[in-house]
Amino acid sequence: MSILFSLLYAPLVFLSLRYFDIRHAAAAIFIIAALWFLFSLKNIKITILFPLFYMAVALFAYTSASFLVLKIMPLLISIFFSLLLFVSYLQKRSLILYFATKFSRKALSKREEIYIQKSTLFWFFITLVNISIHLSAYLSEQLNFWLYYSSVGWYILFMLAGIVQFIHRKYYFLKDGNV
Repeated sequence: MSILFSLLYAPLVFLSLRYFDIRHAAAAIFIIAALWFLFSLKNIKITILFPLFYMAVALFAYTSASFLVLKIMPLLISIFFSLLLFVSYLQKRSLILYFATKFSRKALSKREEIYIQKSTLFWFFITLVNISIHLSAYLSEQLNFWLYYSSVGWYILFMLAGIVQFIHRKYYFLKDGNV
C-alpha cells in the first residue's frame, strides 16, 4: 500500500489542486492516509508511521492552507526514512538486515549479515542523494520536476542503486564463494 500511495501522492496532489482548493485536497489526502492507517494496523508496526505522517502533514496543510506543505511531504518522508536507516546502522541493527532475515528462504551466514550491515551505509548515502534531489524538486519552480521525481523518479534512483548493489554483491562479495 505504501508503494501505491507514494506513486500516486504527487499526481493526486497535482490533480486535486487543479479542481479543488488546498483544504479539500488536504482533506482528501487525510482520508486516504486514514484508510491506509487502518489497513496497515495488522502489518509490521513501523509501517503505521507513514500513514500517520501523511495524516499529520495533511492536517497541517489543511490548517495552514499552503500548497508548500503538501509539496514538502516527499522530502519529509525521505528525511525520515534516511534517519531510520542511519540510526539502524549506528545501532548495528540494520533495517535492511531485519527485512533480509525476515524474507530470506534460508538462514543468512554471519558473513552475509556483516555484508548487509555494511551495505546499510551505502543505502544511507543513496537516501542522502534522494533527499538532495527531493530538496531540489521542492525548491524548483518547475512543478513537473517535482511531480515526476516525487512519484516515479526516486524509484528509478533506488532501482539503479539496487543494480549497483547486486553487481557489487555478485562480483565482489560472492567472488570467493564463501557465503
